[in-house]
Order: sequence, then structure tokens, then C-alpha cells
Amino acid sequence: MASTIRLPALLVVLVLALGLAACGDDSPPAPTTPTPAPPAPSPNTLMPTLSSIQEMIFNESCIEHHGDHATEGDLDLTDGMSYVDLVNVPSFQRPVLDRVEPGDAENSYLIHKLEGRTSIVGDPMPPDDRLTTEQIDVIKQWINDGAEDD
Repeated sequence: MASTIRLPALLVVLVLALGLAACGDDSPPAPTTPTPAPPAPSPNTLMPTLSSIQEMIFNESCIEHHGDHATEGDLDLTDGMSYVDLVNVPSFQRPVLDRVEPGDAENSYLIHKLEGRTSIVGDPMPPDDRLTTEQIDVIKQWINDGAEDD
């Protein structure tokens, strides 16, 4: 008789153990590895901001002709003056077009000059060392994004 009592008790213990195992683990989930943020642009990466364009294009390629001592076309592209002389200012050569029309690179005379379009008066700019398509595209993006002064 002792063996028949032990078998049901053993079954009860086994059923309870299986039931507890099915309830799951209350421990916190294992930590996940966070997705790394994309790398910050290098300080030498041209960005569609006036400060980046100023430093990497205007200061390097334009102020020889449009700087402190030479403001050809009545255009000063030195730091602190370029925004005032470009944005919403009629072109000296084609007054029907603003030099930079915020939000509209295609109708900004600066882009016409940089790309050497047939609509320009005089030579394409810069005259000695033309900008790359990528550089012009960044300037277009800055203009299309609203030509903000940062």
C-alpha cells in the first residue's frame, strides 16, 4: 500500500514541477547591443551649410576675386559678408535673377555662374579652378534647403 501512495505523490510533484517550468523565467531579458550611431561627418566633409561652404569653397576658391581687396561684380564673399551679398540680392550682371534665391537653386544666378550656363554674362566662376559637380550639388542643396545663415 505504501507504494501506491508514493506514486500519486510523485505524480503530483512532477506535475507541479512541470507547471512551474512552463510559467517562464522572471529574470530580466538579456541586454541587447545598441545600434551604433552613424559616424559624424569629418570636419573636412563639405556640408550644405553656409559655414561649411564658406570655409571649404568661398575661402579657398572665391575670395581672390570677391574678397577684401577685390570685390568684382560688387560681390564680397569673405566670411561675414557672403550671406549679405548673396541671398535675396539681385545679380549685378543679370538683375532679373537673385544671386541666391532661397529654395530655388535653378533660378539662383550663383548656380548659373558655377555651372557656366549660357544665361551668364562673362565667364563661369571660379575662372581658374572650376568646382566639382559634387561641390556645386552641395551649394544647390544649401539653396534648396532655404539658404540659411548659420
